[in-house]
Amino acid sequence: MNRFLILTVLIFGFGQLKSQTIEIGQDAKEVKQIIEWSTRQRTGFDSYGNSLGNNVTWDVNYYNGQITEVIQCWANQFLIDFRMSANFCKYYMMEYGKLAYVLTQYEDVSLEKLKTSYDNSYGNMKIGDYYFSDDYKNYTKLYLAKNGYATAEWRETDTDLLPSNIKNSIQAKIKQKEDEEYQKELARQKELEKQKEIKSKTYDLKEYNVSLYNETLEEIKTSIANYFQKSSSSYYSSSNVPSFTELANGNEKKYRFTNTYTAYYKLEDHSRASEDYGYVIVAGSYDVRQSKEIKLVSGTDNSCSLFNSISIQIPTIEIQGYEVMTEATFPNIKVDYAKGVTIVKIKSGEVEFKSFLPDEDIQEKLKEKLKSEPKGKYIVQYEVGNIAGKEFVNTELEKKTTKVGAGWLLLGLLALAAFL
Repeated sequence: MNRFLILTVLIFGFGQLKSQTIEIGQDAKEVKQIIEWSTRQRTGFDSYGNSLGNNVTWDVNYYNGQITEVIQCWANQFLIDFRMSANFCKYYMMEYGKLAYVLTQYEDVSLEKLKTSYDNSYGNMKIGDYYFSDDYKNYTKLYLAKNGYATAEWRETDTDLLPSNIKNSIQAKIKQKEDEEYQKELARQKELEKQKEIKSKTYDLKEYNVSLYNETLEEIKTSIANYFQKSSSSYYSSSNVPSFTELANGNEKKYRFTNTYTAYYKLEDHSRASEDYGYVIVAGSYDVRQSKEIKLVSGTDNSCSLFNSISIQIPTIEIQGYEVMTEATFPNIKVDYAKGVTIVKIKSGEVEFKSFLPDEDIQEKLKEKLKSEPKGKYIVQYEVGNIAGKEFVNTELEKKTTKVGAGWLLLGLLALAAFL
């Protein structure tokens, strides 16, 4: 048995549920409120017309303006521990405005049957005629009351009132339990101090988990590559990267983005722990926030707008079993991206740029990509990227005919281009 008398009561607050307990020494008004509330939850019907039980009643007695007892009675209530249904009343007896003890009287259960049920459920904690709680600070004693009802009396353990043959044993057990609880509390406090010390620091991701650091770097590269490649999709428009149509109708017919950045990310823990106020638990929150600082090492993207267009989240890591915040610096991330429109002639694996030549440093990459295409003259849309060593080359060809190909809004200017 537990130290507290556990009621089937749920208190709602901030979306959190908490099982309520009643303790010896608790204020009489609090006990009254709990019993009144728990009875109300078992009375009436829900919004679907289902009965809430309707088998519980309660009452309260006063003497000279003070609560002397709170009574809650149950009809045909199934008792899980005893595997039987019973009619019974609980009498919460007060002394000096506090709960002193609790009597549970069973109308239709004999004392013999009640003892058998207690022996089956709590026999391992029975000493003499007493059934003790796990910490030996409370006990239940069974007897036949003067009104003829089998009665369970629940009280706080006072070793001076116990029979001499079990007094010393209970004192020793209580002392042992108190020592165990003290040692547990010391260990808990030590663990909390250790946790606080570990979690108070921010850990360098590269130093403490290089594999996650490298994974994040690859994520940065992939996100940047995807950003540029999506800008060429008809389903995606980027305000910073010109479309092929815009390039075709411009003078240069090509676009080049070359910048080098250093990216710094840092996590901060703004989470809030749950708070237990006894009658309600205020739910905590998990709130990890990330800040970043992007610096331009070289190039023209002075506002570092590229990194505002991608979403990167560095991970937390575990140190000695605790989740901790990290920081990470990714230096010298070189981003080189070329996009444009050109006209080529392909013959026997040889690729010749005829008009609107790409930048020289990417021509060989485009030739390698195009050399396996069939013989002919083509209008080519291309994009070539090197994101901190992560390379990609994408091309889209349309064979040149006397008519401008369908779907090419580049038209006008390309159609006028002469084939050499």
